[in-house]
Amino acid sequence: MKGGIVTITQLVFNFLSLCKLEPVHIRQGVWQVQVDEALMKELDGWRAQARLLQFTFEQKLAESYGAELITSGSYRLNTILQVIRKQGVLSHAHIPHEIFHEPSIRKKVLQNIGFDRRAYVLNSALHYGQYLLLDINVTQLGLDKVESIHHTTINLSTGEVLNFTLPPHLIQGGTTVPKESVLKRKCSFKQAYANATASICSELNRGDQDWIKQANHKLASEKKRLAEFFEGTTTLSQYEAKLKELEHRLTPKIQMDAIRGAILYVPIFYYRLVVVEPGGKERIQNLYYDPISNREELE
Repeated sequence: MKGGIVTITQLVFNFLSLCKLEPVHIRQGVWQVQVDEALMKELDGWRAQARLLQFTFEQKLAESYGAELITSGSYRLNTILQVIRKQGVLSHAHIPHEIFHEPSIRKKVLQNIGFDRRAYVLNSALHYGQYLLLDINVTQLGLDKVESIHHTTINLSTGEVLNFTLPPHLIQGGTTVPKESVLKRKCSFKQAYANATASICSELNRGDQDWIKQANHKLASEKKRLAEFFEGTTTLSQYEAKLKELEHRLTPKIQMDAIRGAILYVPIFYYRLVVVEPGGKERIQNLYYDPISNREELE
């Protein structure tokens, strides 16, 4: 995994692993796995039966050995993605406070108060902030159809999209955190999703744009041919209808669909401080520290 993107190969093997299936590598680039009837019905419809599924990720190997090709836009990849989409849309998980060393965090936040000020901790508490984890299926529609799944994490306090992937071993399933310790979110789910898709678009814009150029070139060529075909005729309505259909079919576009999400409760360390100013004046302040984003909020 790199940059929050799962490759097709990773997606397929992760899917099989979650289904408790172990594919056998029968020859270079070709695998086979025994799939039971229940899963085959999920993949191929109610008529499907249990079968030995042989697959590959390379066109030449699929042609040589009769294996099913799993690649961008292929039938088998689409069926796997459809099954994934049917799974639970939203779940919950948390990261325990014990993952972090509280004395080190306390020392850090006190040092960050400033070199000309002193601070003392009156009391402290352990809270939880909220993040939104999203798996978003991205489809790039040009001359070809290319699908990928992006993992995004959004801070529901700030709306910020993390530019790194949280280590899976830190995350524990379930909602075992006390409700009274969960801080209210300040960012709506709608805004969080908008921020996530904007971040993905920005990432895609930094990548190869040849697929857009190729689609636009094809669209311009087909428009020219269409105009020449209707030149000198009076069937303007037919031309406009054909032009609209042509633009709908060939205009390059990106589609995004959230296929899974989770509310992640992350540790927030709260400190009630006495802050001593350079002139000796004291004031009480509340400080919240988020170790995931390394963000401090002083009230």
